[in-house]
Amino acid sequence: MRLLEIFKPKETASPERIVEFAVFSLGSEADLYALSTRLVQSLGTPAWERFAGRRSLEFVLDEGQVADQIPYRLTARLFEDGTGFVRLDLNLLNHKLDLEAGILWRRREFSSALTRFLEAVLGTNDPEKIRHAPGSDEGLRRSGIQPERIGVRLDFGFSKGSILIKIGPPPKDDGILRLSKEVSYKDGVFFLKSADETLLRELDRWCFREEASSWFFKSLRRWLEIIDDSCINKSAIFGFSRFLRKVNRFILRERRFISKRLDTTQLEHYSEFAALASNFDITSRRLSEILLIRKEEATTNTLDALEKLSARKERLFAALVVLVGFAGLLFGALMLIFPAKPWLWTVGACGLVTLPSLAYLLWTRFRSMPKKRREPHDLLQEFEKRESMLTESISQLEGDEGVPERFREELLDRYRSEKVRLEHMTEKIRK
Repeated sequence: MRLLEIFKPKETASPERIVEFAVFSLGSEADLYALSTRLVQSLGTPAWERFAGRRSLEFVLDEGQVADQIPYRLTARLFEDGTGFVRLDLNLLNHKLDLEAGILWRRREFSSALTRFLEAVLGTNDPEKIRHAPGSDEGLRRSGIQPERIGVRLDFGFSKGSILIKIGPPPKDDGILRLSKEVSYKDGVFFLKSADETLLRELDRWCFREEASSWFFKSLRRWLEIIDDSCINKSAIFGFSRFLRKVNRFILRERRFISKRLDTTQLEHYSEFAALASNFDITSRRLSEILLIRKEEATTNTLDALEKLSARKERLFAALVVLVGFAGLLFGALMLIFPAKPWLWTVGACGLVTLPSLAYLLWTRFRSMPKKRREPHDLLQEFEKRESMLTESISQLEGDEGVPERFREELLDRYRSEKVRLEHMTEKIRK
C-alpha cells in the first residue's frame, strides 16, 4: 500500500502527533487586507493574528484524513513581507505509525491544496508563467502584491525541505541533542515529550526563522551572481538594494528572538539564520564596493567631460585672440588704403567687439533657461490609480467588521500615510 511506503510501523512507542513545517515566499511584499478581501471567497475567512510581532493571516487550506485513516489539518500563514509558511498537523494517537521524512509534496491531498492556495494568492491558474513575464506585474498589484523581481524573475515558491516536530516519547538513540527537559533534536527533527502549545509555538517561531533564512540566503546568492555582471543596469542595482533592506529588517527582527524554554545555542552549528547573518555583512560590503566603483567611474567621466569643456573654452579664447589680431591687421591695411574714410574700420572695430560679446550673452541666456519637461503621464496615472485603490481600501476597511479593531487602526494609519505621500508626489510632479 502507498500508505505503508510513507508511514512505517514502529515496535517502540510512536509519536502522538507530527507537525511538518515548510516556508514559502511570494518574492514580494503583500497588502494583507487586499489579499484577505479577495481570498475570502476561495479560502474562507482568515484569522488575523500576530506571529513573531508580525501582522499575519492564517487560512485553513484543508483538513480530513490521509488515506481515510489519519486525521490531518493543513494551514497557511501569510505575512506582509510576502513570506509565509504552511503547517501540517497529523494526529497519530490511535496508530502505531511513524514518519521519517516530510510528506507535504508527496501526497495528493496536500500538493493539490498547496497548489490551489498559491494560485488563489497570485490570482492565476499558471503561476509559473508569471515568473519571467514583466507584464504580469499590473495583475499582481491589483491582487495586493507589490512585485519584487530578482533580476527579471519573480522568485516565489517553497523552500527545499521542511522541518518535522514529533510529539511523544523521544528516541533513545545516540547523538540526540537535549535542548531542554521537554525538547530534543536530531537530524532535522524536534521531539517534544508532550503537546505543550506554548512550547510548540516557540518551535514554530524558530522553524520559520530557519526556513526563511534558507530562502533569503539562496536569493542572496542569486542576486550576487546577477550583480557581478558588468552590464548590470540601474534598475537591478535598485532592486538589489531594496532586497538587502528587506533582509536587513528580517535579521534585525529575528536577532531579538530569545526562547525562554528552548536552548538554541546548541543548534548554532546547524542554524541557517547564523549563516545568513554572517554572510549578510559580506554581501553588504560587496554592494558598497560595487556602488563605490560605479561612483568613481561616474566621477571620472564627469572630470573628463569638464576637462574637454575647459579645452574647448581655451580653444575658443585662442581663436578670439587670433580673430582680434587678424582684424587689427585688416583694419590697419584699410586705413592705409582708404585714409579718407576712417568710418570703415571704426564700424568694423565696434562690430568686432560688440557682436562676439552679444553672441556670448545670448548663448548663456538660452543655456540657463529652464527646459520645459514633458509631464510623465505614465507615472501620474500609476499614482492616481494607486490613490483610488487606497481610497477604496480605506472605505472598505472602515466598515469591515471581520478585521480586529487593533489591526484595522494600524492598517488605516498605514493606508492614510501612504495616500498622503502619493498626493504629495503627484503635486510635485505636476509642478
